Amino acid sequence: MNVATYRLLTLIHEFDQRLGWNDGGCRFPGCSARQAVDAHHIRHWADGGETSMDNLLLLRRHHHKLVHEGDYGLALDEPGEAVFRTPDGNAIATGLNTRFSGNAFALTAINCREGIGIDPRTLVPYWCEERMDDGIAVEGLVRRE
Repeated sequence: MNVATYRLLTLIHEFDQRLGWNDGGCRFPGCSARQAVDAHHIRHWADGGETSMDNLLLLRRHHHKLVHEGDYGLALDEPGEAVFRTPDGNAIATGLNTRFSGNAFALTAINCREGIGIDPRTLVPYWCEERMDDGIAVEGLVRRE
């Protein structure tokens, strides 16, 4: 590995560590994902946005795709807080911090006691053998709030 590659990998690792510490995971309202997250440029680098801590935040890959390809908006308000908008321009309420930080084994035990079985097929839709449109599902959940 040459020196330039090593420096680049070190810089990427440092950004990952600092973003993970500052953001604590995906910043999309209601999301608790801490893994499979990407650093998102608030002001896109193609539009002159810097790759700096002030211009980056973490988004779960699905939410990152919603911002880039699903017409969801993201901007910083005056105090510097991230504001997400649905494709029709409505702000998504941030609400309380819903990140799960408890004991996963205790949660599993509670689910078993309540008869809630979660397996790999739990979220697979069964209508017409079609794939679920995740964007519509997220928008429907946002509108319920």
